[in-house]
Amino acid sequence: MNHSASDVITFLNGATIQHGSYNQRIYLMDLGRADPGKLARKLICLAGEKGYSKIFAKVPDSQASPFLVSGFRLEAEIPFFYPGEGARFLGYYLESKRRHEPDSESLDELVTKLVPRKQNRPAKPLPEKIKIRRCTPEDAEAMAAIYRSVFPTYPFPIFDPQYLRQSMANQVDFFCVEQANRLLALSSMEKDGSAKNVEMTDFATPAKHRGKDFARHLLARMEREMLLKKYRLAYTIARAKSPAMNLTFARLGYVYAGRLANNTNISGKIESMNVWYKKIRGSGKTHG
Repeated sequence: MNHSASDVITFLNGATIQHGSYNQRIYLMDLGRADPGKLARKLICLAGEKGYSKIFAKVPDSQASPFLVSGFRLEAEIPFFYPGEGARFLGYYLESKRRHEPDSESLDELVTKLVPRKQNRPAKPLPEKIKIRRCTPEDAEAMAAIYRSVFPTYPFPIFDPQYLRQSMANQVDFFCVEQANRLLALSSMEKDGSAKNVEMTDFATPAKHRGKDFARHLLARMEREMLLKKYRLAYTIARAKSPAMNLTFARLGYVYAGRLANNTNISGKIESMNVWYKKIRGSGKTHG
């Protein structure tokens, strides 16, 4: 498996996009200053030129209409994502097979079973002499080794120690479970300072360390960091077919927001992803 492959992040008309053959898609990460109507058409043209089968766009509610008119469809939405408004996660499919989910019923059933199980049992306490701490650039080699051992493929180049160091210098805080100077599990929080939201992501626990609730402990630690830094909302884009990862978020009170069909090259193939969110600060209902 080629762990060095990845898509590129670049700019188009003031918007930030990621695109490439690795995920076979364009991901509109940040609309920025771009005109939504013009950008929607340019994205469709670019995807056609490159032979991609999907465009995935994350846009403010107030800017979604031009995308919907252009043929994008709503796949998930999060209220409070931006100051004063929510976000819509939109999909545009250039090939019908990319839209089709043969396992859609089982993915629906997984969420249906998880939602009532929110916060229904406490996490297992961490074993003695195990701690959670923030990662440093000196951890990058060991972190990359863990990510390579857990994921055959991943949508961002987390197998590259230099990429991890650059991420740490640019609004991403990584955390680890550590015992006797050995890293046992990882996660990260990618911060949006202007919108005051955080993506909880990059969870990885090697098989020999699973079953100890490390992911829940990491998530709870990152939420405490969010509170200290006055961020408002946490969200995640998790593998739809992973009961353990989705259960981790359900048990910590996250709200299911929708599913992104055949969205991401992860664990060896393109998979559908579930979106979950949780309002960390402020008043009002989490459901919007």
